[in-house]
Amino acid sequence: MSKATPISEMSKFNFGSKIICTDGEYGVLSGLSIDPMTRRLAGINIKQGRFFGKAVRASFEHILGASSDGVMLNVRREELAAGDPAGLSGAYLDARSVVERAGSASTGILKLVAVQPDSGELAYIVAHNLRPGQDIMLRAEFVTALSPERIIVTIADEAFNALPRYHPDDELQQDVESVLFDLTPMHIDLKAVTARVLDGVLYLDGNISSSLRSDIAQDQVYGVEGLLEIKNNLVADDTLAADIAMALGLDPITRDLPIGVYPRLGEVRLSGAVHNAQQKASAEEIARKFPGGRSVVNDLLVDPKAGMLHVMSPAEGGEMEDKVPGKYVRHTQ
Repeated sequence: MSKATPISEMSKFNFGSKIICTDGEYGVLSGLSIDPMTRRLAGINIKQGRFFGKAVRASFEHILGASSDGVMLNVRREELAAGDPAGLSGAYLDARSVVERAGSASTGILKLVAVQPDSGELAYIVAHNLRPGQDIMLRAEFVTALSPERIIVTIADEAFNALPRYHPDDELQQDVESVLFDLTPMHIDLKAVTARVLDGVLYLDGNISSSLRSDIAQDQVYGVEGLLEIKNNLVADDTLAADIAMALGLDPITRDLPIGVYPRLGEVRLSGAVHNAQQKASAEEIARKFPGGRSVVNDLLVDPKAGMLHVMSPAEGGEMEDKVPGKYVRHTQ
């Protein structure tokens, strides 16, 4: 497995996954062909139905990506249906292919094949029951032979017994959700956070109140056994505020204006004063461009004599004002 390519970016082929063309779904993944010499993916076999229906093939060049969600292709359904069904060569592998451990009586069934996204070179496989009752992941370095419907792996007893179990996504998902919910300070953030496990990789998406809480959440889920990688895409309010404020300060229309940026789990509030409607609209447009911002509430006041920055909203409504520029003085009113 290439150290330069994270597992989240590998193309992972789960037999039975749906095939998605540029104009919609077309059948399911029934098998794939790998060149035994180069160990590169030549292409995939597709069935219109899981048990019956026409079988077609798509070459590696047509594959945009693959995961448990499906295999994405860069062709239309009619192009795929009109393709040559005998256009690929190599070792054909499917969900019935045997994984055999050299020098032992251990055999299992192939469950998943992962390849490098750019080259199609074999990265790892997942075998079911090669170690009784378990799924285990085996890196490409352990695969010593490929032939139709059979993979031979060579690995010493000590290393084989030390291989961690490959956990199913639903089990990992439950463990991750349990860990995050047990973090009491995270409860106010959870409504804006999406945690999803796909092919052993945890994707954290959405918004969170601070960079510190993002780091805490990531540190906690690192303890979940079986996760292969964590992709932390959470957008923290403090980071979002700083980035938007910087953009406003650099833009020729909004720079030097007393504009405050106050995100709350990705809902960005703009407060303060501007000189004209164009500046108000430009500030909102800048804020909306930032990925991670879920919405923008534009509370900017149009005031040709703008010199006050509204920074606090009391419970009963209204604004508390800080004077700018220079030293900020809060008026409690």
